[in-house]
Amino acid sequence: MYDKGYKHIYNVDISPVVIEQMAKRNGYNRPEMKWEVMDVRDMANFKSDMFDLIIDKSTIDALLCGDSAFLNTAMMMKVQHNLTLTYL
Repeated sequence: MYDKGYKHIYNVDISPVVIEQMAKRNGYNRPEMKWEVMDVRDMANFKSDMFDLIIDKSTIDALLCGDSAFLNTAMMMKVQHNLTLTYL
């Protein structure tokens, strides 16, 4: 997406190791990307209605394999809903 012109991209993961590796891999060629260690069930660092779109790349799959799977997935979806602009 970045290479197609979408420059305002935030990347979030609960793992500091993943964030560090991805920032190193992409930092030079994609300098405007943002990288943050964060739990998708609590993304208080972001303002409501901050994003036009949120793309989940296998986070739900990981949550559904753990304890309290449906509760954690619902929490993530609620947070994402609050962070996404609603166009009527």
